[in-house]
Amino acid sequence: MGDCKFCGKPVGFLRSAHAECEKQNQQRQRLAEHGRQQILVEVIKSIESAEPFETLDKNIAEIEGTYSIPVSDRKSILLAGWESAVSRALADGILTEQEEERLVIFKERFALTQNELDRNGALTKTAKAAVLRELLNGKIPQRMNFTGIPPINLQKGEQIVWAFSKTEYFQDKTRRQYVGSSRGVSVRVMRGVYLRTGEFKGHSVEHTERVHVDTGWFFVTNKNVYFAGPRASVRVPYAKIVSFQPFSDGVGIMRDAATAKLQAFNTGDGWFTFNLVTNLAQL
Repeated sequence: MGDCKFCGKPVGFLRSAHAECEKQNQQRQRLAEHGRQQILVEVIKSIESAEPFETLDKNIAEIEGTYSIPVSDRKSILLAGWESAVSRALADGILTEQEEERLVIFKERFALTQNELDRNGALTKTAKAAVLRELLNGKIPQRMNFTGIPPINLQKGEQIVWAFSKTEYFQDKTRRQYVGSSRGVSVRVMRGVYLRTGEFKGHSVEHTERVHVDTGWFFVTNKNVYFAGPRASVRVPYAKIVSFQPFSDGVGIMRDAATAKLQAFNTGDGWFTFNLVTNLAQL
Protein backbone atom coordinates (compact mmCIF):
# COMPACT_ATOMS: atom_id res chain seq x y z
CA MET A 1 0.00 0.00 0.00
CA GLY A 2 1.49 3.31 -1.09
CA ASP A 3 0.62 6.97 -0.62
CA CYS A 4 -0.37 9.45 -3.33
CA LYS A 5 2.58 11.66 -4.27
CA PHE A 6 0.25 14.65 -4.52
CA CYS A 7 -2.14 14.45 -1.55
CA GLY A 8 -0.26 11.99 0.69
CA LYS A 9 -3.25 9.75 1.27
CA PRO A 10 -3.29 5.97 0.68
CA VAL A 11 -3.57 5.21 -3.01
CA GLY A 12 -3.63 1.45 -3.30
CA PHE A 13 -1.30 -1.34 -4.35
CA LEU A 14 1.31 -0.54 -7.10
CA ARG A 15 -0.02 2.97 -7.61
CA SER A 16 1.69 6.32 -6.94
CA ALA A 17 -1.17 8.78 -7.34
CA HIS A 18 -4.94 9.06 -7.43
CA ALA A 19 -6.38 9.54 -10.89
CA GLU A 20 -8.13 12.74 -9.78
CA CYS A 21 -4.93 14.07 -8.17
CA GLU A 22 -3.01 13.30 -11.36
CA LYS A 23 -5.63 15.15 -13.41
CA GLN A 24 -5.54 18.18 -11.11
CA ASN A 25 -1.74 18.26 -11.25
CA GLN A 26 -1.74 18.23 -15.04
CA GLN A 27 -4.20 21.11 -15.01
CA ARG A 28 -1.97 23.08 -12.62
CA GLN A 29 1.02 22.44 -14.88
CA ARG A 30 -0.86 23.72 -17.93
CA LEU A 31 -1.95 26.85 -16.08
CA ALA A 32 1.59 27.44 -14.79
CA GLU A 33 3.00 27.12 -18.31
CA HIS A 34 0.40 29.57 -19.55
CA GLY A 35 1.50 31.96 -16.82
CA ARG A 36 5.16 31.58 -17.77
CA GLN A 37 4.31 32.48 -21.35
CA GLN A 38 2.49 35.57 -20.11
CA ILE A 39 5.55 36.61 -18.12
CA LEU A 40 7.72 36.03 -21.19
CA VAL A 41 5.50 38.34 -23.23
CA GLU A 42 5.61 40.99 -20.50
CA VAL A 43 9.42 40.84 -20.39
CA ILE A 44 9.75 41.33 -24.16
CA LYS A 45 7.21 44.17 -24.18
CA SER A 46 9.00 45.87 -21.29
CA ILE A 47 12.43 45.70 -22.94
CA GLU A 48 11.06 47.07 -26.20
CA SER A 49 9.22 49.93 -24.48
CA ALA A 50 10.51 52.93 -22.55
CA GLU A 51 8.63 52.13 -19.36
CA PRO A 52 10.52 51.73 -16.06
CA PHE A 53 11.20 48.12 -15.13
CA GLU A 54 9.44 48.59 -11.78
CA THR A 55 6.19 48.15 -13.72
CA LEU A 56 7.48 44.81 -15.02
CA ASP A 57 8.27 43.70 -11.46
CA LYS A 58 4.68 44.35 -10.45
CA ASN A 59 3.22 42.54 -13.47
CA ILE A 60 5.43 39.49 -12.94
CA ALA A 61 4.46 39.23 -9.25
CA GLU A 62 0.74 39.36 -10.15
CA ILE A 63 1.08 36.62 -12.77
CA GLU A 64 3.14 34.42 -10.42
CA GLY A 65 0.41 34.72 -7.77
CA THR A 66 -2.43 34.05 -10.20
CA TYR A 67 -0.87 30.93 -11.72
CA SER A 68 1.07 29.65 -8.67
CA ILE A 69 4.42 29.94 -10.41
CA PRO A 70 7.41 29.46 -8.07
CA VAL A 71 9.62 32.52 -7.66
CA SER A 72 12.57 30.20 -8.37
CA ASP A 73 11.37 30.04 -12.01
CA ARG A 74 11.67 33.79 -12.49
CA LYS A 75 15.32 34.02 -13.55
CA SER A 76 15.02 31.42 -16.29
CA ILE A 77 11.98 33.26 -17.69
CA LEU A 78 13.82 36.60 -17.56
CA LEU A 79 16.74 35.09 -19.46
CA ALA A 80 14.45 33.58 -22.08
CA GLY A 81 12.72 36.95 -22.50
CA TRP A 82 16.04 38.75 -22.89
CA GLU A 83 17.15 36.28 -25.56
CA SER A 84 13.85 36.68 -27.43
CA ALA A 85 14.20 40.47 -27.28
CA VAL A 86 17.71 40.17 -28.75
CA SER A 87 16.42 38.03 -31.64
CA ARG A 88 13.65 40.54 -32.35
CA ALA A 89 16.07 43.47 -32.23
CA LEU A 90 18.46 41.76 -34.66
CA ALA A 91 15.71 40.65 -37.07
CA ASP A 92 16.46 43.65 -39.29
CA GLY A 93 20.23 43.09 -39.04
CA ILE A 94 20.78 46.28 -37.02
CA LEU A 95 21.08 46.84 -33.26
CA THR A 96 20.33 50.48 -32.54
CA GLU A 97 21.87 52.33 -29.61
CA GLN A 98 18.43 52.59 -27.99
CA GLU A 99 17.86 48.82 -28.29
CA GLU A 100 21.27 48.08 -26.84
CA GLU A 101 20.71 50.52 -23.99
CA ARG A 102 17.43 48.88 -22.96
CA LEU A 103 19.04 45.42 -23.03
CA VAL A 104 21.88 46.65 -20.82
CA ILE A 105 19.54 48.36 -18.32
CA PHE A 106 17.45 45.17 -18.10
CA LYS A 107 20.59 43.12 -17.48
CA GLU A 108 21.67 45.39 -14.63
CA ARG A 109 18.19 45.81 -13.17
CA PHE A 110 17.73 42.06 -12.70
CA ALA A 111 21.40 41.26 -11.94
CA LEU A 112 21.87 38.87 -14.84
CA THR A 113 25.47 37.76 -15.38
CA GLN A 114 27.32 37.68 -18.70
CA ASN A 115 27.61 33.89 -18.52
CA GLU A 116 23.86 33.57 -18.02
CA LEU A 117 23.04 35.94 -20.87
CA ASP A 118 25.47 34.19 -23.21
CA ARG A 119 24.32 30.65 -22.43
CA ASN A 120 23.00 30.42 -26.01
CA GLY A 121 25.27 33.07 -27.53
CA ALA A 122 22.78 35.98 -27.34
CA LEU A 123 25.17 38.33 -25.55
CA THR A 124 27.92 37.69 -28.11
CA LYS A 125 25.44 38.45 -30.90
CA THR A 126 24.65 41.85 -29.38
CA ALA A 127 28.36 42.65 -29.05
CA LYS A 128 29.02 41.73 -32.68
CA ALA A 129 26.05 43.79 -33.88
CA ALA A 130 27.21 46.79 -31.85
CA VAL A 131 30.75 46.50 -33.25
CA LEU A 132 29.47 46.52 -36.84
CA ARG A 133 27.18 49.47 -36.08
CA GLU A 134 30.10 51.52 -34.79
CA LEU A 135 32.21 50.60 -37.80
CA LEU A 136 29.45 51.71 -40.17
CA ASN A 137 29.41 55.01 -38.27
CA GLY A 138 33.14 55.42 -38.88
CA LYS A 139 34.23 54.57 -35.32
CA ILE A 140 36.86 52.10 -34.14
CA PRO A 141 35.07 49.81 -31.62
CA GLN A 142 36.70 49.49 -28.22
CA ARG A 143 34.68 46.65 -26.75
CA MET A 144 37.20 43.81 -26.79
CA ASN A 145 38.90 43.06 -23.47
CA PHE A 146 41.48 40.35 -24.11
CA THR A 147 42.36 38.44 -20.95
CA GLY A 148 46.12 38.27 -20.43
CA ILE A 149 48.84 39.33 -22.87
CA PRO A 150 47.90 38.78 -26.52
CA PRO A 151 50.36 36.58 -28.47
CA ILE A 152 50.92 39.28 -31.11
CA ASN A 153 53.15 42.34 -31.27
CA LEU A 154 50.82 45.28 -31.72
CA GLN A 155 52.09 48.33 -33.54
CA LYS A 156 51.91 51.87 -32.21
CA GLY A 157 48.32 53.09 -32.11
CA GLU A 158 47.00 49.63 -32.94
CA GLN A 159 44.12 48.12 -30.99
CA ILE A 160 42.33 44.80 -31.06
CA VAL A 161 38.78 45.05 -32.36
CA TRP A 162 37.90 41.33 -32.11
CA ALA A 163 39.65 38.07 -31.29
CA PHE A 164 38.56 34.59 -32.44
CA SER A 165 39.89 31.59 -30.54
CA LYS A 166 40.34 28.10 -32.00
CA THR A 167 40.54 29.45 -35.55
CA GLU A 168 41.66 27.02 -38.25
CA TYR A 169 44.18 28.46 -40.69
CA PHE A 170 44.21 27.03 -44.24
CA GLN A 171 46.38 27.88 -47.21
CA ASP A 172 46.07 26.93 -50.87
CA LYS A 173 49.03 24.88 -52.10
CA THR A 174 49.88 24.00 -55.71
CA ARG A 175 50.88 20.38 -56.34
CA ARG A 176 52.62 19.18 -59.53
CA GLN A 177 52.35 15.68 -60.92
CA TYR A 178 54.01 14.22 -64.06
CA VAL A 179 51.58 12.11 -66.05
CA GLY A 180 51.77 10.44 -69.48
CA SER A 181 51.93 7.18 -71.37
CA SER A 182 54.43 5.01 -73.19
CA ARG A 183 54.34 3.36 -76.65
CA GLY A 184 56.26 0.34 -77.83
CA VAL A 185 56.57 -3.42 -77.35
CA SER A 186 58.00 -5.72 -74.69
CA VAL A 187 60.65 -8.27 -75.84
CA ARG A 188 61.36 -11.32 -73.71
CA VAL A 189 65.07 -11.63 -72.92
CA MET A 190 64.88 -14.59 -70.55
CA ARG A 191 62.37 -16.21 -68.31
CA GLY A 192 60.71 -13.49 -66.20
CA VAL A 193 62.74 -10.66 -67.81
CA TYR A 194 61.34 -8.37 -70.51
CA LEU A 195 62.87 -5.41 -72.31
CA ARG A 196 60.54 -2.52 -73.07
CA THR A 197 61.25 -0.65 -76.30
CA GLY A 198 59.60 2.55 -77.41
CA GLU A 199 59.15 6.06 -76.00
CA PHE A 200 57.45 7.81 -73.08
CA LYS A 201 55.42 10.96 -73.58
CA GLY A 202 54.11 12.96 -70.63
CA HIS A 203 53.43 16.40 -69.20
CA SER A 204 53.26 18.21 -65.88
CA VAL A 205 49.80 18.66 -64.32
CA GLU A 206 49.13 21.20 -61.57
CA HIS A 207 46.28 21.15 -59.09
CA THR A 208 45.50 23.29 -56.03
CA GLU A 209 44.39 21.95 -52.70
CA ARG A 210 43.51 23.69 -49.43
CA VAL A 211 45.81 22.53 -46.65
CA HIS A 212 45.30 22.96 -42.91
CA VAL A 213 48.31 24.82 -41.55
CA ASP A 214 47.55 25.43 -37.88
CA THR A 215 44.87 26.20 -35.29
CA GLY A 216 45.12 29.23 -33.01
CA TRP A 217 44.00 32.82 -32.48
CA PHE A 218 42.75 35.11 -35.25
CA PHE A 219 42.99 38.77 -34.29
CA VAL A 220 41.35 41.63 -36.15
CA THR A 221 42.74 45.08 -35.36
CA ASN A 222 42.30 48.54 -36.81
CA LYS A 223 45.48 48.06 -38.91
CA ASN A 224 46.07 44.35 -39.56
CA VAL A 225 44.73 40.84 -39.36
CA TYR A 226 46.82 38.35 -37.40
CA PHE A 227 46.98 34.63 -36.94
CA ALA A 228 48.91 33.23 -33.99
CA GLY A 229 49.27 29.50 -33.50
CA PRO A 230 51.87 27.04 -32.18
CA ARG A 231 53.24 26.35 -35.70
CA ALA A 232 52.45 29.45 -37.74
CA SER A 233 52.20 33.22 -37.27
CA VAL A 234 50.80 35.66 -39.82
CA ARG A 235 50.35 39.41 -39.99
CA VAL A 236 48.72 41.01 -43.02
CA PRO A 237 48.13 44.78 -43.26
CA TYR A 238 44.85 45.80 -44.86
CA ALA A 239 46.83 47.77 -47.45
CA LYS A 240 48.40 44.48 -48.64
CA ILE A 241 45.07 42.68 -49.12
CA VAL A 242 43.65 42.91 -52.64
CA SER A 243 40.45 40.92 -52.02
CA PHE A 244 38.37 39.20 -49.35
CA GLN A 245 36.43 36.00 -49.98
CA PRO A 246 33.42 35.21 -47.77
CA PHE A 247 32.83 31.69 -46.47
CA SER A 248 29.99 30.41 -44.35
CA ASP A 249 32.40 29.68 -41.50
CA GLY A 250 35.16 32.25 -42.04
CA VAL A 251 36.95 34.49 -44.49
CA GLY A 252 39.68 34.18 -47.12
CA ILE A 253 42.21 36.84 -48.12
CA MET A 254 44.41 37.34 -51.16
CA ARG A 255 47.61 39.29 -50.69
CA ASP A 256 49.01 41.77 -53.17
CA ALA A 257 51.75 39.52 -54.55
CA ALA A 258 52.32 37.78 -57.89
CA THR A 259 52.65 34.33 -56.30
CA ALA A 260 50.09 34.82 -53.54
CA LYS A 261 47.73 31.98 -52.70
CA LEU A 262 44.46 32.21 -50.84
CA GLN A 263 44.73 32.17 -47.04
CA ALA A 264 41.54 31.10 -45.27
CA PHE A 265 40.61 31.49 -41.60
CA ASN A 266 37.77 29.41 -40.17
CA THR A 267 36.45 31.51 -37.27
CA GLY A 268 33.05 29.83 -37.02
CA ASP A 269 31.15 32.99 -38.04
CA GLY A 270 31.75 33.86 -41.66
CA TRP A 271 29.14 36.62 -41.99
CA PHE A 272 30.47 38.61 -39.04
CA THR A 273 34.14 38.05 -39.88
CA PHE A 274 33.73 39.15 -43.51
CA ASN A 275 31.79 42.29 -42.58
CA LEU A 276 34.26 43.08 -39.82
CA VAL A 277 37.44 42.95 -41.91
CA THR A 278 35.95 44.57 -45.02
CA ASN A 279 34.66 47.54 -43.04
CA LEU A 280 37.91 47.95 -41.12
CA ALA A 281 39.87 47.85 -44.36
CA GLN A 282 37.89 50.86 -45.61
CA LEU A 283 38.49 53.10 -42.60
